[in-house]
Amino acid sequence: MKNIITLLTLVLCITSCSTTNPLFQTTDSSASVASFANVAEPVLKNGDKITMSIWGHEELSIGSVNSSFSSNQATGKWLTINKQGEVNLPKLGVVKIAGLTTNEVSYFLQEQYGKTLKDPIINVKVLNHTVTILGEVNEPGIYHIDNEKLSLIQLIGLSKGLSPYAKNDQIEVIRTIDDKTQKLSVNLRDLNGFSEKNIFLQPDDIVYVAPEKTKTSDTNLQKASIVASILTGVAVIYSVFIN
Repeated sequence: MKNIITLLTLVLCITSCSTTNPLFQTTDSSASVASFANVAEPVLKNGDKITMSIWGHEELSIGSVNSSFSSNQATGKWLTINKQGEVNLPKLGVVKIAGLTTNEVSYFLQEQYGKTLKDPIINVKVLNHTVTILGEVNEPGIYHIDNEKLSLIQLIGLSKGLSPYAKNDQIEVIRTIDDKTQKLSVNLRDLNGFSEKNIFLQPDDIVYVAPEKTKTSDTNLQKASIVASILTGVAVIYSVFIN
């Protein structure tokens, strides 16, 4: 019986002293809000999946957003930009679009289709531009950037908001800028300069909401309670058989 009590005490001590290390902890990669806010519009690249809609010309559209046949990646009505940065479009054939923004591609295609169509209205949409949010939000995961514009607050809203344990004065946005990974820490408790802090996210950004220390304490207490219950039960059974 004494050995069991000693074991119980040891396990409780170990459990209560354990810590959880937050993700993405760095000391030399912090960036300014300006460097994250002043970025160019995302450009199309090899491997991107796109749809193209020409208003009033469903027979030429691919994954049209102008009709009931509007599609996404799940339906398969899209084109993939190949290794040469090209796609094969109805009536135009092979055209190179990698390196252009969605607006630039739309204008380019309007010029090309305008040679045979009268004032075509063209909409190009990228299906696979996404951002990832992790940590203390209610629904972490991968979210699509619709119309190439998604703010930090909008992403938090899509993920059903911050959890009660969220450290909302240090929300981290991880982004690759000029082939270097940088991190921006945003304090959403402070309303000063809020519009600047509510940056627009870029494809492949990662947002991480770290937990407050209280969550670690609560989690350790839960673990300790479970272990204590199990070992107490064992101790009771042991004492009954001994007696």
